[in-house]
Amino acid sequence: MPICQMKTNYRMDAPARTRFLQETAAELSDILRKPLPAVMVMLDEAEMYMNNSEDTVFFAEFRYILPEEFRDSKSEYLKVFADRMLELIRKHTNADPYRIYMQFTEMTRDGAWRYTGKDGDHSK
Repeated sequence: MPICQMKTNYRMDAPARTRFLQETAAELSDILRKPLPAVMVMLDEAEMYMNNSEDTVFFAEFRYILPEEFRDSKSEYLKVFADRMLELIRKHTNADPYRIYMQFTEMTRDGAWRYTGKDGDHSK
């Protein structure tokens, strides 16, 4: 299951937060070639301070399994992944790109929970 954990000091009202979470999940589903029900996204508001400022700052961690078709072009894939997520984060927060930090953690297929979409059997 791809997981995206995000923290920001940017305040969003409930409808804006929901739109952002929905768009993030949809974008990750597309980037990672996973069904939307298998994508988990989390967003926490936090007190954050960076470079002597409380201006908008954003942190996102992405845990993912590299789609098989990109095994031979991982660096190019990660650049596209990062660029697309940066664009989405900026769209919703207008954060300075130098105040957005993203961490990408590749997981092995054997070490990840698998969504099967069948009868609640999620062990495969």
